Amino acid sequence: MTTLLTAIGAVPAWHRDAACGYLGKLFASKKPRDVDAQRRVCAGCPALSNCRADALAKPKHKLPDLVMAGRTRAEHLDSRTTNARRACTKCDEKKPLTDFNLRTGGKHGRRSICKKCENARQRAAYQAKKTQTNTEGTTA
Repeated sequence: MTTLLTAIGAVPAWHRDAACGYLGKLFASKKPRDVDAQRRVCAGCPALSNCRADALAKPKHKLPDLVMAGRTRAEHLDSRTTNARRACTKCDEKKPLTDFNLRTGGKHGRRSICKKCENARQRAAYQAKKTQTNTEGTTA
């Protein structure tokens, strides 16, 4: 059975003060009733800010599928995409992650070029191919 202590990996020093430290059985459950109880435990926890910082620092594939810092895994992922910003490698503008197309790999699961620059690149490639086809057709 997965407990919070085994799910989060190495136990950080601040976890000694955490309210969930000895409630592994409660925190291993995904039932809606238990998730509400987990949120109540997190709300009164003295280590909540450290726990939340730790959850935000973890890569998305290492986040446990449990309540951590008063949020579910899905809520942590949503907060990352709505608050996070990234610089486009093409135009160097800092934009929200929602301005980048999805990608299976990479940081935050998004492409490194924003949608606007990606569309401009694809339009230019299409026009170049179109003109190349037209010039080949007239010379042949």
